[in-house]
Amino acid sequence: MATNQRFATYLSPAKLNLGLKITGKRADGYHLLKTVFCLIDLFDEVSIQITEDKKISLIEHNQAWPFYTDLSYKAAILLQEYSGLSLGANIKIKKTIPSGAGLGGGSSNAATVLMVLNNLWGCNIPRDKLMQLGASLGADVPFFIYGQNAIAVGIGDLLSPVAIPEQYFVLIKPTFHIPTRNIFEHLKINTDVIDAEKINTDWLITHKANDLFPVAINLYPQLQSIANELREFGTPSMTGSGSVLYLSFFEKNIAKKVAKTLESRYNTYLVKSLQHSPLQQW
Repeated sequence: MATNQRFATYLSPAKLNLGLKITGKRADGYHLLKTVFCLIDLFDEVSIQITEDKKISLIEHNQAWPFYTDLSYKAAILLQEYSGLSLGANIKIKKTIPSGAGLGGGSSNAATVLMVLNNLWGCNIPRDKLMQLGASLGADVPFFIYGQNAIAVGIGDLLSPVAIPEQYFVLIKPTFHIPTRNIFEHLKINTDVIDAEKINTDWLITHKANDLFPVAINLYPQLQSIANELREFGTPSMTGSGSVLYLSFFEKNIAKKVAKTLESRYNTYLVKSLQHSPLQQW
């Protein structure tokens, strides 16, 4: 069990969904899906200082929502209650990953807090149990604890490792956020036309088709205009429930040229795929 008087900083990565197919819906309202999660080198920085008291503080919180609703704060409280420890922590998050974008920034931050505090508090909770705890915070949290690219089924919490060829992505972040709940509340599915055998890992990675994209376009028509413009450079895809659209490239120089062309019109990020999270070894 470690106490630390200084802040230590950890990288918290974003993700892309390389394809997302809805395969059904559970009785409790959760949608079943199949998707490929791909880590990318776009990072938030999570800094943590262990304290001797039991207080959890999320400091320098510059988000639009109250600190006590932040997934990182909830993650620390959850682990503290589960472990029964009396140690506390001060947490600072330097945001680079945009919110409401389908990049999983909040889930990644929560996963980072769980993994780091599990180590620094000396909880020694196994990774699979930590993933179960993370699932109670959000469906994407287990993936970031898993720490490597994966194909996900169920509600996104049943993961198997997958090798993804190194790629470069140009991300376009519109000026608006898309609440995930909005998309799923308007989603209509017909499981009779789903060919489960067709939806394998290679198909998802190659086609990057996202069943939530048409729903998002209906609710946010601006996405259609952006997608139409991006087709000059390739086939645009949407990650998660949006709002980020992305283009995929195997050649870095081509990706750089496209990003340079688009950056004057849009909030643009040039990123590369990762095989593992910086905290994968934890």
